[in-house]
Amino acid sequence: MARRDALIVGDALGDRIAAGLSSNLHVHRRNPEIWTDHTLDDLGCDGLDLVVHCAYPAQSCRYQRLTTLSDDDWATMSDRQLENAVRLARAAHPLLKARHGTIVFVVPLMASAGGDGFAALATAAEGIRILAKSLAKSWGDDAITAHAVTLDAGAFVESAPANTLAKSNALHDSPLGRVPDDRDDVAPIIEWLAGPAAAPLTGTSLVVDGGLWMPG
Repeated sequence: MARRDALIVGDALGDRIAAGLSSNLHVHRRNPEIWTDHTLDDLGCDGLDLVVHCAYPAQSCRYQRLTTLSDDDWATMSDRQLENAVRLARAAHPLLKARHGTIVFVVPLMASAGGDGFAALATAAEGIRILAKSLAKSWGDDAITAHAVTLDAGAFVESAPANTLAKSNALHDSPLGRVPDDRDDVAPIIEWLAGPAAAPLTGTSLVVDGGLWMPG
């Protein structure tokens, strides 16, 4: 069987997702503060089957009122995160094209539902979610698929504010009685999106939160 390569971009959440991928994937890790078109030049493979972006800095994942943020704070917490996602996509494009690969952007639920005290994170995440859809339309001719996977806030922020966000954003209790685990539940779904069974899918915004958020 030919080697399959995955690139995971992110800190703690990236670690959990990487740990949940099967041994069929050779996992590469990157998380530079600033991306360039040459960040992946030394990756050591001729293509990528899967790229996962789940990189959000700690500053973005802390409760902060919008009115307390300076222009520099906003640039760091929101603008730069979308810019880095764009740069990652640009850098990964030739490697994804070589393998007809899949790029997945993992975003917090507040990208769709908003988040009190997390305006910068929610804004960046919604921009990244729409980026996934735009890449799906732009890169289809290269046989590259693109998706956004939305997770409960607990995957990104500390437990106390995450619980508050979950209560404010959830439309009802989880029908499953639990929030999916990043390693055991989410990672296999992301890997499935890069497999042959999901080949007809692209541009999806898949909510993996145990059914907390089910808008009409």
